[in-house]
Amino acid sequence: MAYMEEGLLQEWLEALKDLNVHVKKMFGCHCLYCDGRPVGWMSGDVFSLRETGLDYLPNDLKRPKHDDSVHEIPIPFDYCRADWLPKAVQDTADSITDI
Repeated sequence: MAYMEEGLLQEWLEALKDLNVHVKKMFGCHCLYCDGRPVGWMSGDVFSLRETGLDYLPNDLKRPKHDDSVHEIPIPFDYCRADWLPKAVQDTADSITDI
């Protein structure tokens, strides 16, 4: 994993500015937290959102299979300003109960 360039990181965070989010450097990338819950990883130019079963995400995003070891949905930078992104991050945070 590679740390996201500062400019890209700021663009992702700007897209989520209405949410209670912050990032921490961890394991060579940035962990994104929403309302204090870890919702995904930011590395390179991709945001990998924790898979929680959201049914409104675009069909072209690669969802993990049940037996995959990583249960995250890679979201390319092309979706940084997608209108569904803030809702997906907030809904993911709201669904996490194991912290």
